[in-house]
Amino acid sequence: MGYFYVYLAIVLFSSIEVVSKFIGSYVDPLNLWLFRLLFAIPTLLPFVRFSKLKSLSLKDWINLIWIGIIPVGIGMSLYHFALANAPANEMAIIFSANPIFVLLFSKLFFKEKFPLRVYIGMILGFAGLTVTSYSSEFKGDIYVFVMIAACALFAILTVFGRSITQNSSSAIFNFMTFVIAVPVVLIEMAVFKVPIEISFKALPYLAYIGIVTTGIAYLFFFKGISKIGASLGSMAFFVKPWIASLLAFIILSEELNTQLIAGGILMASSLVTAYWPSKNR
Repeated sequence: MGYFYVYLAIVLFSSIEVVSKFIGSYVDPLNLWLFRLLFAIPTLLPFVRFSKLKSLSLKDWINLIWIGIIPVGIGMSLYHFALANAPANEMAIIFSANPIFVLLFSKLFFKEKFPLRVYIGMILGFAGLTVTSYSSEFKGDIYVFVMIAACALFAILTVFGRSITQNSSSAIFNFMTFVIAVPVVLIEMAVFKVPIEISFKALPYLAYIGIVTTGIAYLFFFKGISKIGASLGSMAFFVKPWIASLLAFIILSEELNTQLIAGGILMASSLVTAYWPSKNR
């Protein structure tokens, strides 16, 4: 079931860039992230069992606080800032490469060991990601580095969030970090003198992004990685651009070209390689 939850979350995540770019012309990036949080928090509330907070250690609470402030509050603000100012496909390439960072941080902070096939799977996944999303118009600018920072912070969120969800629940983890992130975003808006304002026509899209792709998708994602591990779970991000393109083909009748098919084959090879059961699994 862990893989089911993770891939269901990735399907929901796959629409974020498209919807965000669609309303980006009349919604400021910080307002977009603020209202995502404000919609997501009440969405998660019915799933939260506050009694489970008693099972959290002091270390868990410390991790909850700094994760809510830095990877969630600041990291996702950087994500929306980069997305608002650069091509969506370019940003999708960078952010969907976060399994590389997850693998790195898992080894660095938790000394996790992986068989060779996982590393081969990572290489194949990144190759498939690049083939699927790369465009000749790809531009290296400051927003690339901003998105790399956001990508690395999301990887930290994934790695450290797993242990907290195992000790409590996915709902508790996401609810608490989102609540902590709200004042962080408000401080950012005060510093950069961004007023809290939203267009009425943007509300349905913000409701979708906040409720579905933030509240529900984060709930599924962290529930999944609590069962299968941060590194293997994060590899699902390699298929995110491919799923987005496939959805566009099905829903919007956009072209399903050779580049997309080749990338999909590489990503499928990546996942089969990384997830192939070993003798002791």
